[in-house]
Amino acid sequence: MSARRLRRGPVFDGAVGAAVLVLLLAAAVAFPQLTFRAATNAYSAELANAAGLTDGDQVYVAGVPAGRVTGVTLAGDRVRVDFRLDRDQSLGGATSAEVKLGTILGTRYLGVRPAGTGTLPRGASIPLERTSVPYSLNDIGSDVVTTTTELDVPMLRKMITTLARSTPDGELLGEALDGISRATGMVSERNGQFRELLNGVQALTTSLLDQQDTLVALLGDARLVAETLADRRETIRTLITDVHTLTTALDSVVTENEPLLGPLLADVHTITDTLDRNEAALSETLRLLGPASRYLANATGNGPWGDVSAPAGPLPDNLLCVAGLLGGCR
Repeated sequence: MSARRLRRGPVFDGAVGAAVLVLLLAAAVAFPQLTFRAATNAYSAELANAAGLTDGDQVYVAGVPAGRVTGVTLAGDRVRVDFRLDRDQSLGGATSAEVKLGTILGTRYLGVRPAGTGTLPRGASIPLERTSVPYSLNDIGSDVVTTTTELDVPMLRKMITTLARSTPDGELLGEALDGISRATGMVSERNGQFRELLNGVQALTTSLLDQQDTLVALLGDARLVAETLADRRETIRTLITDVHTLTTALDSVVTENEPLLGPLLADVHTITDTLDRNEAALSETLRLLGPASRYLANATGNGPWGDVSAPAGPLPDNLLCVAGLLGGCR
């Protein structure tokens, strides 16, 4: 009995382990599917063509991921797309669908647009007239035929010939490219100066914006000045006329009295020349006038008579000092 258990033990344990592993894998695969089906409702849509849509692609409602495509099958002259949406999504009776391009690499998704009143029942299908695809092979073929038919081949040939004649030769094109390259190099070399210029322009613009209120007030004052000048136009014109009349009268007076004014001006010039020549003597006279005035005031300050101090009487002290008649002189 123990030998039989020993012989069946590894095989039996391996089989049980394999069965448990298979059950675990099946549960890991089936549980998300069961959870997804339990939390979603099934719908379908009829499309003119699949447009690259495949099983597992996302389904968006109003731009929000809300489900996944579960199948793409051919149904006669159209394609049937089965998809599931979250149970919380409410679809109206006029709901539409379209295949959209998700990325530039060609990823597609199904976009559902709820519309209309009522509720689209679970398992319902969106008809072909309410669906659209990014492109249709029939539309592309029709557009190609239409475009080819509308082409004016002679005019197209003439345009190509004119373009070939007008295109500059290689040498001119090379020189043009060299000029562009030199201009670009100059701009690169002057980059710092251009940056300073732009910074200055920015600072000027900022200052103007900061002084916007002042500029507006200044413009308002200028407008007020212009309006005032317009209102005073007649007065200014009258003033100009009066000034013109006055200058004409003064010119006439000067012309008529020129024989008198000429000698008068000559005498005035003579007087000023004389004063200029005797400027030093006049300055000395004005300097000595002060002390003489003080002596005169002292001599006549006691009444209506002159008062002279001894010993020399009316002789000044400095004269006595020069004559040696007075001591203590310095």
